[in-house]
Amino acid sequence: MPATPSSPPRDTAWAIRTGASASWRPPGGTGSAACGRGWSAMAGGYTGRYLDVDLTTGDIRTLRMSSGEALPYIGGKGVAALLLHRLLPPGTQPLSPQNVVVINTGPLTDTGTPGSSRFNLSTKSPLTGLIASSNCGGRFGLHLKRAGYDGVVLRGRAPRPVWLEIDGEEVGLRDASHLWGKGALEVQEPVSREEGKLAIGPAGENLVRFACVMSGDRSLARCGVGAVLGSKNLKGATAKGGKKVPADDARALGEVKKAWAQALREHPVTGSMLRDYGTAVMVNRTNASFLLPTHNFARGSFDGAEDISGEALEELVVGRDGCHACPVRCGRVVADPHGGGRIRGPEYETLALLGSNLEIASLQRIFAWNHLCDELGMDTISAGAVLGTAMEMAEKGVLECGLRFGEPDGVERALEDIAYRRSLGDTLAEGARELAASRGMPEIAPHCKGLDLPGYHPRAAFGHALGYATANRGGCHINGGYLVFFEGSGNSFFAPYAWRGKASVVALMQNLMDAISSCGGCIFHAFIILPQALTARLMDTRIPMPVTRALTFTIRSMRLLDYLPRRALFFRLPVSSLPFLHALEATTGERFSFGDFLAAGERVFNLERLFNLREGMDPATADTLPGRMTGEAGASVSATDGRDVPITAMMPAYYRARGWDARGRPQARTLRRLGLDRL
Repeated sequence: MPATPSSPPRDTAWAIRTGASASWRPPGGTGSAACGRGWSAMAGGYTGRYLDVDLTTGDIRTLRMSSGEALPYIGGKGVAALLLHRLLPPGTQPLSPQNVVVINTGPLTDTGTPGSSRFNLSTKSPLTGLIASSNCGGRFGLHLKRAGYDGVVLRGRAPRPVWLEIDGEEVGLRDASHLWGKGALEVQEPVSREEGKLAIGPAGENLVRFACVMSGDRSLARCGVGAVLGSKNLKGATAKGGKKVPADDARALGEVKKAWAQALREHPVTGSMLRDYGTAVMVNRTNASFLLPTHNFARGSFDGAEDISGEALEELVVGRDGCHACPVRCGRVVADPHGGGRIRGPEYETLALLGSNLEIASLQRIFAWNHLCDELGMDTISAGAVLGTAMEMAEKGVLECGLRFGEPDGVERALEDIAYRRSLGDTLAEGARELAASRGMPEIAPHCKGLDLPGYHPRAAFGHALGYATANRGGCHINGGYLVFFEGSGNSFFAPYAWRGKASVVALMQNLMDAISSCGGCIFHAFIILPQALTARLMDTRIPMPVTRALTFTIRSMRLLDYLPRRALFFRLPVSSLPFLHALEATTGERFSFGDFLAAGERVFNLERLFNLREGMDPATADTLPGRMTGEAGASVSATDGRDVPITAMMPAYYRARGWDARGRPQARTLRRLGLDRL
């Protein structure tokens, strides 16, 4: 099992900056406290190599990282957070040349396990000033691993627009001046499907603080990572190669893949809900539970929800798509409303933020805006949030913008103005938080820590609200633990307005989500942990309130986990319940119990928390929700659409569950237990 990590020496980052070949080793010489391997040995699933690209000088070198160093953090966002701690000086401005970008994979990437093309991008966010981690199902990570690398580190700023080309051992920067100004999808069209690709659009070039990066038609959407690439004059990258990272036990991995795929096909969440309707299946469910953001989060239900639902969308679908090797195929393909063929259909979050949040009930309009945002390279969640904030400000007479709730005319032009920073678009490009604060109305911006909330209203799911408030990258349903699935978006397993006892469950789910993301997995696959027969029955039957209350009461027992060492959770779940553990074992050759997996996720979550604290985050003001969600300053909304979230009352229990002090800082004993005390 992966042991508590030893920290690499402090001069590792210096060695990389000066251009020397760097190979991380634990203090005190050779040998390893982790994984039972020497530090030069390599577990399956890892190449042990990162490209180190200095965009300022054009120098490209190789950074070596052993699997012994990576395994305690698994990979992906976990290893990326470790690299940022080592390579990024505290207080670095996100759009300066000194910011560092880590694009990397997990050990399951390119193993053929379902969804194994997923990869990660981490950096310091220009939208929040905190850590950014963005996960994507595009194929760049898959081909990066085939080229022989676990990841890429980007530093500096190129003197002119460039494109990074990775072809096995042949790596170089090419002039991309002729591509600057073109769309993120357009510039990828000439690239072969035998190559992984990613690119930014005009929004990234113009440093829109919520610009995204596109990989094919999938996006690294959140936190403004596209603006960071734009600030570095990096238009995009391609990767290809013919290498195959061997698994420790290929036969066992093959058996896991078959069982995993079968479990996905048979489970009612992945084999029915997501397969039949995609993520848009959530629209009617969230609307019925007052979770669907409407009128800039002033309400939680929308009269036009049925018109933008998964059921309505399915009538217009012309094809289905999905991540590499995943049988669910939850992606939807639709006809381009402007002609010209087929385009990627909108996910649930886009339908919520550009649909109900703006009170727009036209799927054709949302199709067009979703595609436009992809081409411009812009996060649809944050775009919908800033437009909703602008519409409410116009409604209140404090902003002249020509935008009105329920009126689609003007939205397309506004999106283009944002991407090119034209006129009022220059202000909107700073994000909803800055827009609302500039007019003295900070409570109406739907965000946490500066990152705009996705499509689940916190006033109708208190556990999920706590996840929003404490997520490291800001208002995020994934990093927040996605407890909303149990509070109303699927069915109310737990009473949505109960809050006592949920802190430990939120922390556990956050740890689980971070562990899954770090391996290169899809969080939707985590839902197969729920028994199939029970889930199928509960999805089709309204759970009686006494049962919901009983389930809510039982989660208080989860607080016992706060007092148990993670190694006490030695049990292993079957492949059909949590396949990630078995796939990691077969791939790496290391044994992972459920406790080991949770401990890795907990380590990653705390590592990102330490990064945010290092960058000046004050938990007293950061671990909270906007005033309209909590009722502060008389800013609450109608009680028929949820209730004020008692976030202040919930926070002490959460801090205790995390092993943090009363100020929200990890205690010394927690850091020692996780092996983070030497950072």
